[in-house]
Amino acid sequence: MPILFLVVFVVMAGFAMLLPSIMYVLENMGVSQAAATPILASYSFAQFVVGPFWGKLSDRHGRKPVLLVSLAGSAVSYAFLSTYADTAAHILIGLVAVGVFAGNTSVVLASVTDLTNAENRAKGMGLIGAGIGLSFTLGPFVGAMVGGANAQSATIASAALISSILCAVGLLVVLVRFSETHGAKARGHDGLEHISRMEAFGRIKSRPVLMQICLMMLCFTIPLAMMESTLSYFMEIKFHWGPQEMGRLFFVIGMVLMIVQGGLIGRLTSRFGERSLARSGIVLMGGGLITILVAPSTAMVYLGIVATSVGTAFFNTSMSSLASHRAKDSERGAVMGVFQSMQSLGRSSGPLVAGLLNQQLNGLPLLVGGGVMAIVLLWMVGLHRQLRDADMRVL
Repeated sequence: MPILFLVVFVVMAGFAMLLPSIMYVLENMGVSQAAATPILASYSFAQFVVGPFWGKLSDRHGRKPVLLVSLAGSAVSYAFLSTYADTAAHILIGLVAVGVFAGNTSVVLASVTDLTNAENRAKGMGLIGAGIGLSFTLGPFVGAMVGGANAQSATIASAALISSILCAVGLLVVLVRFSETHGAKARGHDGLEHISRMEAFGRIKSRPVLMQICLMMLCFTIPLAMMESTLSYFMEIKFHWGPQEMGRLFFVIGMVLMIVQGGLIGRLTSRFGERSLARSGIVLMGGGLITILVAPSTAMVYLGIVATSVGTAFFNTSMSSLASHRAKDSERGAVMGVFQSMQSLGRSSGPLVAGLLNQQLNGLPLLVGGGVMAIVLLWMVGLHRQLRDADMRVL
């Protein structure tokens, strides 16, 4: 498990290092908000496309070989960004490549389910969430230090180089220390691993509860991605922020994710259950978005960010665990690949409209996101009843 923590950390920290500066870099190149946010979204769109592929491949050939290939690809992709991040086109190419290999998150999640049972799975997912939290704590902090003193001097070259080195270190650790979690006996011949990505979606569609869990993950992630992709612009216009200030903000996000997912989520799940935590996460996310929108001071912005971060930790961990409970051993990688791809689709589709909305009115993506959260909350109430009824039928 510690090695899986390391893998998700180096993969996510690499991207997180780019966040404090990349939107300012594109702005300095003359790229509009409406065009810059889709460029950032290309990373998540690539994850969406390849996520089920990596999961399915690991079901068939094992987790370790897939992790090795993806980490090697990540190291090369970040090296490209470090060397050629001088035009918007090169940044787009680099982000797509990085996103393709970052799709290995589904393999990490599948490995966690290999190593845990139903009782402690939420705790295992929380540990991986803590790795993501740590990556968004240290990543933006380092990225801000090497990303330029202000918006006008922003750069991602040094951050991308450090990311490449981190992925190379992760590759060596997995090669030497990681033991396969999905042995030959577990690689069955009757699961989702033998079908295409679209067929995998089709299989999940035939299971209504699992399909709703995946779609709800998509709908939750879209407002989150809308906020993340336009927050730099929102804060620059309202409070005159640059990379340094954004780095500190992302540091707070990462700290909250790490504390909640690394230490609290297991105990909270045992006491309140995954479904209750998921509902609470939706409320916190919606409330946090509106708080950021109306904040009269940076202190209030930080309060809203803490709320959205706690909400994200509650919802993502709980829904990941609920999805894994409904997967057979032989199809777990494919199911988690589809689930992870819903997050990636949300992170790629949200920014497609976020930049355009924010050009019309600074903060409009936050208002729209709060409205979406209200709808998701009502949906979650209905899904809770379905899950309860399904559990009663099993009993």
